[in-house]
Amino acid sequence: MNEAQFRQQLQEQGYSAAEPLEFEPNFVIDMHTHEFSAFALVLSGEFTLVTEDGSVTHQPGEACKLAAGTLHSEQTGANGATILIGKK
Repeated sequence: MNEAQFRQQLQEQGYSAAEPLEFEPNFVIDMHTHEFSAFALVLSGEFTLVTEDGSVTHQPGEACKLAAGTLHSEQTGANGATILIGKK
């Protein structure tokens, strides 16, 4: 998925405008939840979401969604990661 397609899907699905987030190399945050649903597009690096169902690593051009209240951890690889995120 490219950035224009992602921004279009955010709008069509009722998410906020895309915000860039940069994560440092080998970033790990403990399991937590958010009060919002998130839709993210990886622009660079590797971005891994770990949930009770397992982990999925996303590469540049790949998008992922996470429902509000989902227990999860976020991790990056050796090069960190830059993502665009929309919330609702």
